[in-house]
Amino acid sequence: MRPTVDVRLAPEAVAKLMPAPRSIVNGDEAASVVSVCCLRQAGVSRLAVSLMVDEVTARRFARTCRLGAWWGRWMMPSVLVAAAVILLLAVVDAVGEERRLLSVALVLAQVLAAVTLVGRLVLSSLASRHHPRLKVHGVLIRSVDREVAEVWADLNPRGAIEILG
Repeated sequence: MRPTVDVRLAPEAVAKLMPAPRSIVNGDEAASVVSVCCLRQAGVSRLAVSLMVDEVTARRFARTCRLGAWWGRWMMPSVLVAAAVILLLAVVDAVGEERRLLSVALVLAQVLAAVTLVGRLVLSSLASRHHPRLKVHGVLIRSVDREVAEVWADLNPRGAIEILG
């Protein structure tokens, strides 16, 4: 098992970074450069990083970016529309004399919350531990091969890549 480190990339330098010369996952030379979206707390960012990775990791990155973008584009608006309908049912019930709609609204709200939570957990579990994540102080990439990270930092301008531990 080769030693790994976390790497932080300066967000303003991400677009201009030269990719690592070998795979960031395990240091293998049998890898290719892929453009990877950065994950953020609320989904997928438009910021992309060019990384050298093996084919399996590249497919996992692509799937995570594709599903994250789909979730943000289709599921989140659908969840908001469903929440608005549930709220409307609750308001109609509060104004009306019968109290049947409120219980339906509460059940629908619980189902909606469960579906949203499970969906987010599934999306999180599909992401590779190496997937770039947009944080407040830069783009964080976890578990990068130490030797590759050091060579990668030397290939790029000073301060663009920071090796953490």
